[in-house]
Amino acid sequence: MEMRDSEQPAHANCSPEGLVRQVKTASRNAKIELAGENALERYDNGSYAQVLATNRSESGNGLSAFTYLRMNKRLFEEQNWRNMVEFVRSMKEGGRSSRLPESDSTASDLYVGLIKEKSSSKSKEAVLVV
Repeated sequence: MEMRDSEQPAHANCSPEGLVRQVKTASRNAKIELAGENALERYDNGSYAQVLATNRSESGNGLSAFTYLRMNKRLFEEQNWRNMVEFVRSMKEGGRSSRLPESDSTASDLYVGLIKEKSSSKSKEAVLVV
């Protein structure tokens, strides 16, 4: 769902965008929900934008579920994590949300940050997305 036709080598003679359109049309015609997942380990805004484009639907045929595969420590690098948070927020808003501000002081229901718990011998850190 994150792949674009323009990113494929010409000799591959493939159309990932065309395949997604076909499946989306078939699911709409069959009146069944559409769900998907990513195929590649990518953390860039372009790949997230492609999934969001699939999720947007004026005919009510957006994604009912999306599984994010290949979650690893690279995802939690600063810019990759920020891109992921923007993606999750946009998915929640049906693909129509704009970029996150540098700081969220509007008391939104999405919080991203580090929680530090200190004990006598250890310091624990966790990332929280609610």
